[in-house]
Amino acid sequence: MPENRSDVDIWLSRETEDVRKALESASRYFDDNDSFTVNTLESIYAQESSFGIQMGERGSTAAAGHFQFEPATAKRYGLEVSVEKDERFDIVRSASAAARYLKDLNGLFSQPMVLAKNNVTVTVENAQERKKFALAAFNAGEGRISKAQNLAEISGKNPTAMGRC
Repeated sequence: MPENRSDVDIWLSRETEDVRKALESASRYFDDNDSFTVNTLESIYAQESSFGIQMGERGSTAAAGHFQFEPATAKRYGLEVSVEKDERFDIVRSASAAARYLKDLNGLFSQPMVLAKNNVTVTVENAQERKKFALAAFNAGEGRISKAQNLAEISGKNPTAMGRC
């Protein structure tokens, strides 16, 4: 009879020392105000690339690499993106960029921030709710999440609380 193994069990059996060190090192960007940990990075790594299994093409103009960075976001966080050298596939560099991006997203939703004309983030004072907004923005983009906040506000809903699915 086959053993029932969770995704976490599978990940732990495949995790390399290099990946573990990269994620732990990147988590040094977090502090008590963020409520993020190395486990948060592992969760994003799992969601975005199935723990490095589904990373896409090097030099792609689409999201790619360990944390599925779009080229513009990768470049904004100091990663080189070209066919010859694509640092989105470097676990150390991409994990560091992911942690810094997540920290910045947390800050972005802690105060009103103008992202584009008529697109301003709404302050999420509750740290646990703000964490949800930062994680959603990591996946969907800060612009989309800010627009959703604005639409919620216009329709009389709470723009500072994630709805239940």
